[in-house]
Amino acid sequence: KAQTTLAMFSSGIGRSCLSFCLVLGALSVSEGFSSPCYTMRQTSRGGVVGGLRRQGWGAARCARARVGRIRMSDSPDETYSDAAFMLAPVEGDEMVSVISDNGEVSIRAITATGLVAGAAQMQATSPVASAALGRTMICSLMLAAGKKTGEMYGEVEQESVQIDVRGDGPLKQSFATADGRGEVRGYVAQPFVHLPPNSQGKLDVAGAVGKGIITVVRNNPLWKQPYSGITQIVSGEIAVDMAHYLTESEQTPSALGAGVLVDSKDEHVIASGGWLVQMLPGATDETITQIEKNIGSLDGSPTDLIRSGKTANDICDILSAGLRDDEVYPATMIKPRFACKCSIEKVYRTIALLPRHEMEEVLEEQGKIEVKCEFCKRNYHLAGAELEDAYKTVTDGGADK
Repeated sequence: KAQTTLAMFSSGIGRSCLSFCLVLGALSVSEGFSSPCYTMRQTSRGGVVGGLRRQGWGAARCARARVGRIRMSDSPDETYSDAAFMLAPVEGDEMVSVISDNGEVSIRAITATGLVAGAAQMQATSPVASAALGRTMICSLMLAAGKKTGEMYGEVEQESVQIDVRGDGPLKQSFATADGRGEVRGYVAQPFVHLPPNSQGKLDVAGAVGKGIITVVRNNPLWKQPYSGITQIVSGEIAVDMAHYLTESEQTPSALGAGVLVDSKDEHVIASGGWLVQMLPGATDETITQIEKNIGSLDGSPTDLIRSGKTANDICDILSAGLRDDEVYPATMIKPRFACKCSIEKVYRTIALLPRHEMEEVLEEQGKIEVKCEFCKRNYHLAGAELEDAYKTVTDGGADK
């Protein structure tokens, strides 16, 4: 679960001037402010991977395309906007997982253009922020694939994977959490970041992230405590950093590609996806050599493959060539989607963390308390009665006066 962070400060930015900000996971009580106009028009690249033999793999080409309408897979004849894309998986989004016949390598591939496009549109992210957010969500989905459920107190819960990228760049933070069902949510701390292109003329995700650490938390409801691993950011491109994390922290040699392509004119996400190859215990040099050959046969970056019409299953076929002739282990496929878990109950718990007299002062001064979910940007407005309910529900009537 998300670590609780409290930050108190005084500010008068934007349309309101609440005197505090509280963040609990991704629920925040904060001042509102409007998005500045986008000034950068550039194209994002994708396709950065780690090494199966602790060696790096080069980045691939990028290209442009036009964005289509986002459609829900359950309603192909209707077009949705903003938060409506969370109602069902977007048509064309899928994640496929396979294992080689000899059980020595695990391969996953994902196409998530609709999911990332919807999240970027909902959060009004700049192009470079969209790229960082999309890559983080893609990585979290691939790491969470195949995780099991657990039951506690009569409720079935999914094992989850949380990725928290924190750097000293202007983006500050890129966060995502996903589970084995393919449900993911994420956000960036500074969604309106604008930077000039990097030396290759691409979106400077590494510059936006900067130097810092990546924390990965795996949590199962049946575990006594979550498993947490931390590594240094080695590139800032996120996919390279995640491959480094898997190899160094979890001791699993991995190659990983993740990309988000942003249209240079309207700044919409037009392609997003990735793939993950992990060597399992006992993998032979022969298998590693074949995997390296298969990776080298990929015709471009993840976004290049998606734009050329490749599905997640097609990408898995390329990466598993020569290793799944008998298909001993069947492939699995899920439909990923953006799923926010905010609720009025979580809002109540967030409010109850603060002394009641401070909330009452804000309520008297502002007339209401606004709580915003950083994942879906939904605003909750609490008046006097709701504030009373918050403290009564969480503290059974007891509050810090």
